[in-house]
Amino acid sequence: MRVSSTAIPAICSDNDLLYTTGKGLSIKGQVKEVGAPIPCRIRLFEKISGRIVFETVTDQNGFYEFDHLTKTKFFIVAHHPLSQFNAVIQDNVVPE
Repeated sequence: MRVSSTAIPAICSDNDLLYTTGKGLSIKGQVKEVGAPIPCRIRLFEKISGRIVFETVTDQNGFYEFDHLTKTKFFIVAHHPLSQFNAVIQDNVVPE
């Protein structure tokens, strides 16, 4: 569940948009710290260019969703809410 988000336009090198106005494809997940869900800030980046596509905050149970995506590779960065740990990166994520 996406609590809040900010869309930032990003364009591939071949000028194809990375997200669509329709529902499109999505990436869903949950952030956990030592097995326990935690709320935190999540950012979605295009893998090829490194440009940020979306930023959101998880719900209280650590769940997030990025939708309106096209089929390309992304990476996700989760930031610890108290900055006690380095950010966690999930690489080569492809929306379904």
